[in-house]
Amino acid sequence: MPKEFARSERVAQMIIRHLAVILRSEVKDPRVSGLTITDVEVTKDLRQAKVFVSSMVGDDSDIEGTMEAVDKANGFLRRKLANAIEMRHCPNLIFAYDSSIADGAKMSALIDKALNSKD
Repeated sequence: MPKEFARSERVAQMIIRHLAVILRSEVKDPRVSGLTITDVEVTKDLRQAKVFVSSMVGDDSDIEGTMEAVDKANGFLRRKLANAIEMRHCPNLIFAYDSSIADGAKMSALIDKALNSKD
């Protein structure tokens, strides 16, 4: 018997799909346009969604400014998301920076450096 997915997981996947399109095509702020959604965690009552974002630009120096821009665009993003999804209530969006991609790239570079220094 296939595993049943919780509704919160299905809603999280739906939020990822729709927010990615909204961030790419409808947000005009260049600080926000380089963001990628890495994960979304939705509470069981579907009232809050924690959206984890990562910057594909690779410059970690202005993450605070980027997160401020995302917080300013929160109302716009939530309104666009509410129009895209078919739910009674659109979850409140809480954005958090996810540095795992940048950390992984740094670790990979260190491993490559260590392997090259052996030769």
